[in-house]
Amino acid sequence: MFEKYMIYDKGFRNVEKDGEITGFQVGVRITYYRGVVLAVIGDFKVTVDGIAYTKDQMTFTVNGNTYTFKEMIGKTDEHWDFGDVAYLTVLRPGGLPEGEHEVEVTEQIRVVYGLRDMLLPNIATWRKKLFLGETFKLPPDIKRGVSLYSYQQEYYLREMNLEDCIKEVSDLGADGIEIISEAMIPNFPNPPQTWVDSWFTLMDKYHTVPVCYDAFMDGQIYEGKFITDEEAVEVMERDIKLAARLGFKYMRVLCAVPLRIVEKSIPIAERYNIVMGIEVHSPFKLGTPWLEEYIDFIKKTGTKHFGIIPDFGIFVEKPVRILERKHIRNGATPEIVEFVSKCYCERKSAEETMELVKKMNPNKEDLFWAKEAFTYTYCEPELLARYIPHIIHIHGKIYEMENGEEVSIPYQRIIKILKDNHWKGYISTEYEGQRHYHDIAGWDVDSVEQVRRHHEMLKKYIGEE
Repeated sequence: MFEKYMIYDKGFRNVEKDGEITGFQVGVRITYYRGVVLAVIGDFKVTVDGIAYTKDQMTFTVNGNTYTFKEMIGKTDEHWDFGDVAYLTVLRPGGLPEGEHEVEVTEQIRVVYGLRDMLLPNIATWRKKLFLGETFKLPPDIKRGVSLYSYQQEYYLREMNLEDCIKEVSDLGADGIEIISEAMIPNFPNPPQTWVDSWFTLMDKYHTVPVCYDAFMDGQIYEGKFITDEEAVEVMERDIKLAARLGFKYMRVLCAVPLRIVEKSIPIAERYNIVMGIEVHSPFKLGTPWLEEYIDFIKKTGTKHFGIIPDFGIFVEKPVRILERKHIRNGATPEIVEFVSKCYCERKSAEETMELVKKMNPNKEDLFWAKEAFTYTYCEPELLARYIPHIIHIHGKIYEMENGEEVSIPYQRIIKILKDNHWKGYISTEYEGQRHYHDIAGWDVDSVEQVRRHHEMLKKYIGEE
């Protein structure tokens, strides 16, 4: 119907990623008389100067989101609107030479009206000559966001309100918002509609998007008695519904929520189109039976509504320095603090380290540090590669930024693994250093500045600079 308008003249250009020309793009419009969900896009073929490229050689970008055609199978939560330009990005190392090219595009939309087996073919082809435009730099696969947990102290003291937090994220050049549900949603879990409306107004005003909703579960309403499985599922439903109401796509599930509760909550997540993610948080690790139980469930069921959310606090390769200083302020012996940290870096066990410390005439605070240092976790970052298909979101933990780096976590190494394995999604900064200064009266760390430094580092490593 709209064949002659299908190829968008201004969308023909080479593309650059990580400093290299990796291919080219063609902008396209739908030729059908209405918009469609991605699931019914059947095929595309692009031919340039007689060379044909098929859909397995390209990705499809719409509404700022990029998918392989395999990822579009069954996808009903993304819509290609009538008249909007989408982009086909074709893999061709080195791109196309400058100048004029003959471009042909064939578009196929699978149209089946109602429930009768009646295929209405919508196949359109158009050809035109186009000049190659200015090279377009593709955005990184990894996007930046902030968990508003990072600004908890400023929010708690009412030095920042919700709008201040969201504006700060936008000022970082980031757009992903993660919210701590019971900390920032008024009258939880039933915020007034006026607040919900203002939430979406803020998203539009600051060009941000709701990415991840952090859910909680009070497992013991009565002391010493756990809630029933049915009550636990009701709590999950409460949060799933609220996450959907606020426009979130992902919901963080606490690592202490057992698989049987997640499994019973899958139909609810499907109904509200929410993807739950179990948080892989210290003391839990990658590559353990605990996590493999969840992964086996995903593989067995094929569910698209459950995955994992690693917290970079599982990659603490050396003890948190600000916590070392806190223990020294509280009376720990500096030499013993240094010894414990050395044992941690050498991957000695907590038990072995404690026995060695007991031989050093320790005081109470020394013993406390010898125990607390090992409440942190170190996993080899390379383990991430094994879980790439199941990672839906990431918490970018930071404790202390100095000289452009996180002091305890090897970010450069971690992000390289994510990039090498083509992971796509948001890393939400989760600053957790402020709590280790609360013993110093009259002095506080600047959480906002710590997050800013973290994003400067992220931009460098994910390839925004």
